[in-house]
Amino acid sequence: MAAIQQALKNVTDIPTLPTSVLRVLELMEFSDCCVSDLAKVISYDPPMAAKVLMIANSSFYGFKESIGTINQAITIMGFSALKNALFSMAVFDLFSSTTKGTDLPGLWTHSISTATASKLLAQRFRYPNPEKAYTAGLLHDIGKIIIIKYLPMGALKAAEVAKAQRIKLESAELQVLGATHADVGAWLLGKWKLPSTIVEAVRLHHQPTLSQDNFELTGVVYLANILSHHAKVGNSGDRDDLPIDNRVFTFCKLTEKEWNEMREALAAKKPEIVAFSQSFSKAA
Repeated sequence: MAAIQQALKNVTDIPTLPTSVLRVLELMEFSDCCVSDLAKVISYDPPMAAKVLMIANSSFYGFKESIGTINQAITIMGFSALKNALFSMAVFDLFSSTTKGTDLPGLWTHSISTATASKLLAQRFRYPNPEKAYTAGLLHDIGKIIIIKYLPMGALKAAEVAKAQRIKLESAELQVLGATHADVGAWLLGKWKLPSTIVEAVRLHHQPTLSQDNFELTGVVYLANILSHHAKVGNSGDRDDLPIDNRVFTFCKLTEKEWNEMREALAAKKPEIVAFSQSFSKAA
């Protein structure tokens, strides 16, 4: 990680979450927070309000009636879905402003797919906070964005090494950069002061068995990432035939039949996930 820190030491524009988004997320932490409180803050930021309405009306949520006001959007979506949408909007802004040269729409779709799979798996394993799993899944590859944006030549070289040697992208990143996108993503989320459980799940989403106190969430994101690859939803820039650590499979008591069913269920959601991903471009 020292190599990455050295490479990024002079970077002064490391992205942060928008103040308006942070304010809404902060309000949600209070037990007495109500719809009108959130609607007021969101309405003070017209671009954010427009994006919330567009996303709420996307086919991903499948609401029967058109949603025309922020109050209505919050009421129908619920606080958890709103929180996910806000995180998604903030992260998409990072994707959309990143240096060209990679399949950013595919990477974004992969992130949405992994977030969706994380929530499905969390519900399957009865993890107490499926929405946290969604957030961790959404953010698991955010380190790739930082590397592509600030170390474009290193990102290109790592991709070439991974392809030439037929190895995982994170292994190539370690060779070329001295750290992986998982390390960089965890570093960024630490700067954002996100919960340590999410930071660790991102840092170890390729090595879940190294997690000591947070294996459930880390394992969920690990499996969700592989599930997204196997279902071929989006494009993370890595191989689609990622192997599964049998220790994780055994611990989670997943059978091959269940895995195949979950892969098919995620693949069936591909049109909705792609449409949801594209809705952010329209809202930008």
